Amino acid sequence: MPGSSHIPPTSGTCDFPPAFCICCSFFGGICLAETLPWRRFSSLPSPFLTSQAVGNPGPSSGRGVLRPIRPDDLWHGGDFGLSDAEMSYAASFVGLAAVLACAVSCLSDKFGRARVLTWTLVPYTLATACTAISQGIVTFAFFQFLAQAFITAEGIISHVMVLEEMPADSRGWAIGALNTGSACGVGLALLLFGISNGAWRLMYALSILPLLGVGYVRRALPETRRWASLKDTSLSADTHDPGGLQLPAVNIGSPGGDFLGLHHEHEERSSSSPSKCHKQLEQVKQQHVAILATTFLGSLFPSSANFNVSKHIQVVHGFGATGYAKLSFIGGFLSLSAFALAGYFGDRYGRKKLGILGILLKTLVDVAFYSVAAGAESVSLIVILFCIRVALGMALDTNFQALSGEVFPTERRTSAQGILVLIGGLGGPLGLLFSTRLVPYVGTTAAAARLLACGQLICAVILCLWLPETRGRELEEINS
Repeated sequence: MPGSSHIPPTSGTCDFPPAFCICCSFFGGICLAETLPWRRFSSLPSPFLTSQAVGNPGPSSGRGVLRPIRPDDLWHGGDFGLSDAEMSYAASFVGLAAVLACAVSCLSDKFGRARVLTWTLVPYTLATACTAISQGIVTFAFFQFLAQAFITAEGIISHVMVLEEMPADSRGWAIGALNTGSACGVGLALLLFGISNGAWRLMYALSILPLLGVGYVRRALPETRRWASLKDTSLSADTHDPGGLQLPAVNIGSPGGDFLGLHHEHEERSSSSPSKCHKQLEQVKQQHVAILATTFLGSLFPSSANFNVSKHIQVVHGFGATGYAKLSFIGGFLSLSAFALAGYFGDRYGRKKLGILGILLKTLVDVAFYSVAAGAESVSLIVILFCIRVALGMALDTNFQALSGEVFPTERRTSAQGILVLIGGLGGPLGLLFSTRLVPYVGTTAAAARLLACGQLICAVILCLWLPETRGRELEEINS
C-alpha cells in the first residue's frame, strides 16, 4: 500500500500471554484501569481510563460498571400495570434510541471526540435522574430513550478513541478490555438490583453519583492526536499553508513517530498515477460496503437463535426461570475471558482469520444448540453449548468492533460506527420477522432458528473475499 513503508511500528509486539488476558478479564469490571496492561495503555490519558472504568458503555453489549438498570432488566410491568403488548411497544420505542445515538456520534467527527464525549454526559445524567422519578410508562420510556441514546453514543465514541490512540499491535486487546468492563458492569448492576429486592428507582438514583464523578474527570480529557491532526491539516489547507502536517502539543496518543510518515505518504499518494488512485478508491469503497453488509447480515441471521435462547432453555429443556438465570450468570462469568482473548488473538494472528473461524464455529454451535433433544441426559450438553455460544458471541463482538473501526478513515470513523449500530439494529428485527414467517414451512421455531443460523456463513464469505487484514497496520495504511 502507498506510504506503508513510511509508517513505523508503534512499539514492540503485544507480549501478554492468554493466561494474563483471562485473569485480567475476570477482574476488569470492578476497576477497568486495573485490567489494562499499563505499558500498552500508556498512550491513553488517565482521565479517559478513569471515566471509562466507571461509566463506559459498549455500543453492542450494554453499560458501564455502575450503570442504571435497563428497561429489559425490569420489564415485568409490576409498577405500571402493563400488558405484554404495552411492554413490547415501550421496549420498541426505547430501541429507537439508536437513531439519536447515530446522530450524536456523528458530531464527534466535526467537533472532536473528547468534546462530544463530555457533552453526552449531561443529558444522560439528567435523563437517568428523571427516570428514577417517572410516574408512568410514557415518561419512563421517554427518559430511557434519551438515556440509552446518549450512552450508546458514548460507547461508539469511546471505542473510536481507543482505536485511534492505541498502538497498532494492541488495538484488539484494548477493545476487548473495554468490553470486559462493560460486561462486568452489567453483572454488577443486576447483582445490586437483586440485592435491593427490585428497587429500580433506587438503582437509577444511585447511578447518578458515579456519573457526576465522571464529569469531573473528563474536564481534562484532550482530543485524540489523529482527529486533532486532521483538523490542523484542514486549517492549513484553508489558509493555503504549504507546510506539512503539524501535530498539536498535547500529552496524549501514540508516540509521535506514528505520524512522522503521514506527510510523506500524502506526497506519495498525490504523485500516484490516476489509474492507481482509482484502484485504491475502489478498494476503500469495497471494504466499506463489505463491512456494512457483514454487520447487517451478522445481525439478521443469528437474531432468531439469540432471541429464542431463553424460551428454549426454560420451556423445551425445563430449566425454568431460576435455572436460566443461574445458567446465564455462570455462562457469562466463565465467558468473560472471550473479550480479552479475542482481542489478543486478533492482534496476534489477524482479525480476518479469527472472524472467519469464529463465524464457522458460531454457526455450528447454533445448529447443534437447537438440535439437542429434551431430556435429562441432554442437560450437560445444553449447558456446554450455551456457554460456548456466549463466549463466541463476545469474541465476535470484539473482533468486528475493532475491524469495523479500522476500515474507515479518521474523518468519518464515528459517523460510520453510528451507521453500523443503526444497520445492526435493523437486521435483528428483520431476522425475527423472517423466522416467524419460516415457522409454518419448517414446523418449529427451533428449525427456523437453525435454518437462519446457517446464513451466517455468508458473512464468512464476505469477510474472506472483500475485507482486508488489519492486524499490525496503522489506520492510515489501511485506508490509503
